Amino acid sequence: MAEGYTDRPHNMSEITPYVITERDRIVQQIYTSNKCYFYDACSFRRHANLGSEENEYILKYIKSQSGIIIITRCILMELASNSGIINQEYVKYIERINELGIKVLVIYEEDLFYVLSMCFATNEMINSYLCWAVRMVNNPVSTIKETLEQYANIHNEVVKKRNLDNSGVYNRFFQTVRNNKESGDNLGEELLGICLHILSNLPGEEDGKFCVITDDKGACGRIDTLFKDTRTQYQGKKICIFSTPKLVQILYREKILQERTHIINILNVGTSGNVKVLGTRLYDLRNTEISVSCEDLAELIMQPNGVNIAF
Repeated sequence: MAEGYTDRPHNMSEITPYVITERDRIVQQIYTSNKCYFYDACSFRRHANLGSEENEYILKYIKSQSGIIIITRCILMELASNSGIINQEYVKYIERINELGIKVLVIYEEDLFYVLSMCFATNEMINSYLCWAVRMVNNPVSTIKETLEQYANIHNEVVKKRNLDNSGVYNRFFQTVRNNKESGDNLGEELLGICLHILSNLPGEEDGKFCVITDDKGACGRIDTLFKDTRTQYQGKKICIFSTPKLVQILYREKILQERTHIINILNVGTSGNVKVLGTRLYDLRNTEISVSCEDLAELIMQPNGVNIAF
């Protein structure tokens, strides 16, 4: 593991009063919540650095959907990177989420085994969903690829599908990969993709229950490709991917956010120069990249047929 990374930040006690970490409660929340929003590190940082009035609009929408927020351990590692300490802005944001009555889950990725065990009777079936997700996200250059090459036992289990009747496959895979995390890699987004892929196979859940909030176009592309390339029998339910501009448009259409100044403020944070979104204007037939200033994008969002943002 690169220096500074830890899956339990040194100041974890500062957020403990505001988050759920107990496995049994996590399993219950995932099953009983209407929507589950997984935060990517880039969007979490962006929203945490908004003014309290601006980020409250985003949280009001999540609450209106009876949603919960989920932070995986790898994403938490990124939020506490370099020093191993969660920045105070992030602590305050988590506290604010809690104050508004939204549950925040901090989950070890390997605990998804216990989520699936509520529905699937055999370890082999549960482990098979991990194997397929890893196979789909196993890029030529990635921390996951390096880990699989370095550890023959992990490779045999999740690639060659050996020992799938063993209940420890999830633990060994996720813990080993997190320990191999390096600065600047895409491990957080890759593990998000794997987690979403696994959860999308829960029977009885509706399309769109599981969502990811990310402003990383690369992460969006990787997660989208993961689902599109998966064979039909392993595809599961559809997931939703939200960027901040897409959320802003939804907030405006839901009449949660109406003031132009606040729209611009949200679009401005974490950006420099023009904002680039993927979407369509009135006479477009296909999604294209649209590059405009925050002010112009706010105007398009507020026009009845100005823009439809896909990401």
